[in-house]
Amino acid sequence: MGYDEKDEFYLLAEEDAITGLLNRRGGEEEINDYIAEHPDEKCAFIIFECDKFKKVKDTFGHRVSDKIITESADEISRFFLDKGIVARMDSDEFVVFYINTSIEEVKKKLDSFIDEQKPARMINGKMIPFTFSAGVAMYPEHGKNFEELLDKVDIALYDAKYRGRSRYTIYRNGFVNAHQNQLMFGLEEFSKSLPGGFFVYEAVGDEKILYANDSMVDLFKCDDMNDFRNFVGNSFKGIVHPDEYERVLKTINEQQFATKDNNKNLDYIRYKIKCKDGTERLVDDFGHLVNDPTYGMIYYVFLLDVDEHIVNR
Repeated sequence: MGYDEKDEFYLLAEEDAITGLLNRRGGEEEINDYIAEHPDEKCAFIIFECDKFKKVKDTFGHRVSDKIITESADEISRFFLDKGIVARMDSDEFVVFYINTSIEEVKKKLDSFIDEQKPARMINGKMIPFTFSAGVAMYPEHGKNFEELLDKVDIALYDAKYRGRSRYTIYRNGFVNAHQNQLMFGLEEFSKSLPGGFFVYEAVGDEKILYANDSMVDLFKCDDMNDFRNFVGNSFKGIVHPDEYERVLKTINEQQFATKDNNKNLDYIRYKIKCKDGTERLVDDFGHLVNDPTYGMIYYVFLLDVDEHIVNR
């Protein structure tokens, strides 16, 4: 095998067969090479994901899903190849490494990209829902290589998806990895229909919050899910007013472990919470202790604002 043939084989190993873009291996190598050659240059690492791609693929099949992939590649390339390294990561995910840029330029670019999206488009004679969510991290502020930056944009991407999709989120230092746990529970649709807050937390240790619905964000007057989790320290302890926590913990434990006829592992307690804007609210807490095969002992909690849901007669 001659040199040219080897070179061609090497190029094929770095290229995505469907789109002609770099594949993950090729993209990672080019991005890390660029960083090594320009260590002081400010760049943006962006990940795009087609919204609800799996559902579209399951509904319309491979011909439509492959067309979505190729159109996605064309659309992303049209916006970002002017000074970006573009790669297809896996399935419906694409990465752009936008070089020699600023956060202001990236926002402007992404705003234009998102604004041009249509909620659906004609593909193979069918109207298909087709939008993108994106996560952004900046080099070198948020990571010094491909893998470090990828970890950060994944966190930002999940935030964008849980704030409604067809949008982007820029990672910031201290961002809580809130939404990967959200996906594990699959409780999004269920909790949307509830008339109050709903969350799941670990019954032991730091009482880490594993899931929270959007109503918890509203209840605590927070800006978004990440803001809520930061505000309460991503813990049940942070949900309860500091003056009430010891009493609340004692009462829950008494109901769960000292009441002989509590076969369903249920508890109820009323306590205060302190919202981000400084206001206080009185809430009713309905808890259910469950031994989950994956997460161990966890509490499912339904939280109601007393003033909004209790009618005084």
